[in-house]
Amino acid sequence: MRWLEIKNQPKIKNNLIRRAQILNQIRGFFNQQGFVEIDSPLLVSKPNMEPNLDVMETVLKRNDGKNYPAFLITSPEFALKKILAAGLPKIYQLGKCFRNSEPWNNNHNPEFTLLEWYEAGSSYFDLMTQTEKLIRFLTNQESSLIFQGQKINLQTPWLRLSMREAWLKYAKIDLNDYLIYDTMRALVERKGYTVTEDDSWDDLFFKIFLTEVEWHLQDEKQPIFLYDFPVSMAALSKIKKEDPQYAERFELYIGGLEIANAYSELTDGREQRRRFFLDQTEQVKQGRIKREVDEDFLQALDSGLPECAGIALGVDRLIMLLTDSGDLAEVVPLTAKEIF
Repeated sequence: MRWLEIKNQPKIKNNLIRRAQILNQIRGFFNQQGFVEIDSPLLVSKPNMEPNLDVMETVLKRNDGKNYPAFLITSPEFALKKILAAGLPKIYQLGKCFRNSEPWNNNHNPEFTLLEWYEAGSSYFDLMTQTEKLIRFLTNQESSLIFQGQKINLQTPWLRLSMREAWLKYAKIDLNDYLIYDTMRALVERKGYTVTEDDSWDDLFFKIFLTEVEWHLQDEKQPIFLYDFPVSMAALSKIKKEDPQYAERFELYIGGLEIANAYSELTDGREQRRRFFLDQTEQVKQGRIKREVDEDFLQALDSGLPECAGIALGVDRLIMLLTDSGDLAEVVPLTAKEIF
């Protein structure tokens, strides 16, 4: 009985009050910056194409008996970029998203609150600075915070490490030497990790990254922007002109938690279509149903999506940090493991 637990634990009640305050503060921050809040649909006809994300499917029934395949969004990204292409240059959305086949643990829940914002004329480096400002605003400009016994220094600028720098620093590996499948596979096998014939280059990358790089990010005791991802992980981000082996993407880590994922956004509709085709190929390879491409989204890119950057920030995890909570269940009224 979750309600009884909340009733008997003042910390959880206080966290839920603080949660409401943080949501209001987030809106206040962006409203002061001249952003427009968008309330895009949670139910869509064309889902996210990311092969490694499972979508939640349903059927939308009209009163005349006609049925439509429908999906709960994993992110409002497609809708927000359409709005950006329509001429609103500074927008954000604060709301629910859904991902199936997620673990039900301290840091994951299939239903979660996501903050996304986009700004025309900005880059992923601009977003790093803006993210610093947002979180410093939410912490009342405090110089540090305590999360699970660890003191985290919030003084800006926060640490910025390229993915290549991070591999050199923590794993003592020059990533540039292993950007093709054969060399990465040989490295992974030499290190003693299990390798299967189905492993892609990305799979091999993560065998090392998760154990020898990501694990050590919390040792820095300050927020870290990990940027410039290998090009195979570009997703919807722009490729670096100076080094096309990497993409203009970053993730933010604080206290060992991955908090945000951001891009200098890809604006080329033709290149985006090519990547969607690769996503469909991977979906089939993984035994998933091939998802339909959102042609309306591609048309929005073709119409002239401005140069821009966008970020998705996990609000539930951010609230965990700001309330020194070690479990999502301490900051979310009802999680999946308490409902089902």
